[in-house]
Order: sequence, then C-alpha cells, then structure tokens
Amino acid sequence: MKVGVANFHCHRCAEASEWRESHMSNLILVRPSEEHITEIQAYRDEFRAYDTHSHGDSGLYKCEDAPAWVDLCHRSEKLPQPGRVTGSQFMLMREGETRIYGMISLRHSLNGGYLAEHGGHIGYGVRPLERRKGYAKTMLKLCLEEARALGLDKVLVCCDLDNAGSRGAIKACGGKFERLAITGAEVDERYWISLDGNPEPSLPPVNKSEPGFDHLGNFYTVRNNEDARLTSRHGLVEFLTTMRYVERYLTPAARVIEIGAGTGRYSRTLADMGHKVEAVELIPSNIDVFRANLKPNRDINITQANALDLSMFADKSFDITLLLGPLYHLYTGADKHRAIAEALRVTKPGGVVFAAYCLTDAAIADSGFGRNRYDVKEYVRRGLINPATFEATSQPEDIFELVRKEDINKIMEPFNVERLNYVATDLFTLWMRDAVDAMDDESFALYLRYHFAVCERADMVGASHHSLDIFRKNLR
Repeated sequence: MKVGVANFHCHRCAEASEWRESHMSNLILVRPSEEHITEIQAYRDEFRAYDTHSHGDSGLYKCEDAPAWVDLCHRSEKLPQPGRVTGSQFMLMREGETRIYGMISLRHSLNGGYLAEHGGHIGYGVRPLERRKGYAKTMLKLCLEEARALGLDKVLVCCDLDNAGSRGAIKACGGKFERLAITGAEVDERYWISLDGNPEPSLPPVNKSEPGFDHLGNFYTVRNNEDARLTSRHGLVEFLTTMRYVERYLTPAARVIEIGAGTGRYSRTLADMGHKVEAVELIPSNIDVFRANLKPNRDINITQANALDLSMFADKSFDITLLLGPLYHLYTGADKHRAIAEALRVTKPGGVVFAAYCLTDAAIADSGFGRNRYDVKEYVRRGLINPATFEATSQPEDIFELVRKEDINKIMEPFNVERLNYVATDLFTLWMRDAVDAMDDESFALYLRYHFAVCERADMVGASHHSLDIFRKNLR
C-alpha cells in the first residue's frame, strides 16, 4: 500500500541538482506486506554482510524471518506488544520497483521511558550500499507528512553524537537542536521538528554599543561555535560537571537566572527539568542560536543585556544564579566586582551562585607552550604575562581573562557569602581532549567517574582550564 510520493522541485539549474530532483521525485513510503518478503530478506542480509546494525526497522534483525517481521509490523500498528507504543513501519522504495532503499518507523506517541529520552518519534536507516545519496533526508520528509496525518504537531528525532549524516538529514528537515540525552554513557542529540508551520519568535532589539561587544561579537559570531563547544565529548565533561553541582542545590520549582547564557545549553536543560529560567545574553548571534534551538512550551525568557547591569530584575528574585561566562570577559577588578554584586543582588538570601572562571596555568602551559595556540614570548613582551610569576592580565582584544585561585579569593573578599564548593570543571580533560573524544562509551563513563571523584581536590584543581566557584548568599 502506497502512503506518499516525494515531490521536491529543485530551483537550481546545475546538472547534478537536476539529477537529484529526478532521482528522488518518484520515491514512496510503503508498508511491509507479504509481497515484499524476498526483498526484505535481502535487505536484512546486506546488513549482516557488512556487519553493521540496522535502524528504523522495528527490530527486523531480531525476528526469526521476514514473514514474522511483517506480521509484527501489522500487529504493532493496531495492538502493540506490552510496554510498546503503536507505530507505523515504512520502507522507502521507488515507484514501480521492488528494491528497498531504507526503512523508517513512526511511533504514534512516546511512552515516557526510553523513547521519550533517546528513541524519539522517528527512527530510520538506509541500507549500506545506498548511503550518502540523500535517501535519509527524503525518507524523513515523507515520514513527516505521515506524522502530520496522525495529528502530531511536532516530532522528536534523535541521533548519535558521531552520526553526521543523520544530523544533516534532521536539520535539513527543520530539526532544531534541543539538548543531549544522557543515560549512563549513552549520549544522543535530541532534535524537535515542528509540523504546524508556526514561525520562529522574533528577536528582541540588540544594543551593539555594549562594552566589549565588538571583540566578543566577532569572537562568538565568526571565530567560535559556542553551541557545539559543550556537545563534544570533551566539552561534555564540563557541562556534566557543572550540572552535577547545580542539581545538588536545586529545589523543586526553583527560579533560576543564567547570566551570560550563551546559546542556552544550561538554560534549556534546566527548563526541561521544570524550572522557570530567565536567560541573559549579550551577543546577538548566541541569542539567534538559543532561540533556534528552543523547544516549544519551555518556561524560558531571553533578555539581551550585559552582566554589569541587571536593573531589569528585582532584588532577591532567584533561588539559583548562574554566572558561567561573563567573568571570562571582564578585565578589571571593578567590573568583576560589579558583575558579582549584580548576581548577588538578584539572588534570594540563602540562594546559591555559580561563578565560572578561566584559569591561568592551563592556558599558559597547554594552549601556549603545549599546543602553540598563542606565543607565550609575545605575551611576555606585551606585558600580559609576568616573566617571574607568570600571572596573566588581558585586554578586550585578548577575549579571555585568566585568573588563579588566589585571584578569585581576592575578588570574593568584599562579599557576604559562604563558599560551598570550588570545582575544576574540566580538570585534565582539555589536556587530553583527543584521547577523551576517542574513548568508547565504557571508557568515557569510567573517566567521568574518575573526574567526579577528584575534581575538588585542592592539589589538582589548578591544572583545570575552567573552574566553578559555588557560594551561598548569606541571610544577613
């Protein structure tokens, strides 16, 4: 039974594009039936021959044979097995031909368990000999029409961190990145695709005259992919460590503000956990990405503003205050004090503030001497690194301000706070970024456990590239 025909009109004149339009225009989604038994078996055998696992086929590889799988698909659409949701199974075929190019499954709902976190509404796969030809994107577009016909207004689609092809297909179909799904060592990227056609919310007006905007705006817009930074495996260590401590101090229905929210990685995660979040960000390009990745119906308000002036927020408003980026880019003691004073002002008595810093010695030893990201000798000549103590200072054009633990202690002296934790959020991770990125899941899980065990050790925290100072605002 046919359920859809691709009808995509390419507006380019290039010969390759015309070929692709013609090549994709008569593809259809077909429900499995007895007439496809021979080709279904061939499809399964091809995966076995290439020693690779198939996806999007409702467990074809687990079934005794092709007829048993066809029967399973028919039953799943009407009366699923216990613990499973109803779903429609499709095969991508060319009209009038028998070859199966790929398979895609559409779950009619999510059961709140694994599917809601990692599986999503749609799973798909392309047979080994037909990959990298555009079939995944075409198949996903066709399946979205089936989801609309079911009355769904949005669908969740997940992919592995290292599956660039699947990620590209999802984004080409309108997928907006939400967050990483992490269960133990399993990490997936979650994307939501809207089916109702509602436009993205408009951006607030921005003020490009803010102090430091020119240098920071250029860095975050042109030179740095901030949204991707915390989703790499080595960046994930910093994110998971920070969230581990944030969750320690969260209370039910806590009101949260993130100052310097970047592209919203933390804000979106906290909103997913049910917290009301105010997000403050200076750089418009970061706000663009933040809004593009924002899941519908999440309680987040985004304000374009500077960490030095939070006058739009009342005193004592928030239970948790995150200051995870601004202190990287403030170059005078007065500005650092002002940012922390503003963060404390909007925090309730007894509330907890998280302030992140970039540390001097890892930057000099690893980025300077080790990886030659900058010339240490030139920084000494410019007076930015003291040749005797190797203390560092920065100017706005240097982007990052570097500090040591004693500098942080001095910054905090005027404030009536109680330090709760001082944490190395990445510790050795960036020193060995390539090794961390290459770890298998089991090794990465073990590395995380090691990192969590030692990240507060006083004899080790100075080796970290980033640190997190966690303190409570005293009641008086």
